[in-house]
Amino acid sequence: MVIKDGRFGPYVTDGEVNASLRKGDEVESITDERAAELLAERRAKAPAKKKAPAKKPAAKKAPAKKPAAKKTTTTTVKKAAAKKPAAKKTGEPRTSAKKADE
Repeated sequence: MVIKDGRFGPYVTDGEVNASLRKGDEVESITDERAAELLAERRAKAPAKKKAPAKKPAAKKAPAKKPAAKKTTTTTVKKAAAKKPAAKKTGEPRTSAKKADE
């Protein structure tokens, strides 16, 4: 058993269970019997360990789908729109609006 100083004050631990010291207990004067008593109280107060949840049976797979009957329809193919040729670069900077002379 070890007495440690934690975030919320001193506590006793045995490696598995932690138990806080009470207001009347002092770190220097705690005995092995008192530490064992605090740990026993903590174990009794702790909630019961949860059992592993029961496993559900594996879900049944949906039956394989039959392939749909092929439809005999004619499809039309659209031609891609003709692209315009790229504009030639002139070397002059583009301006969004012409400046008016004042």
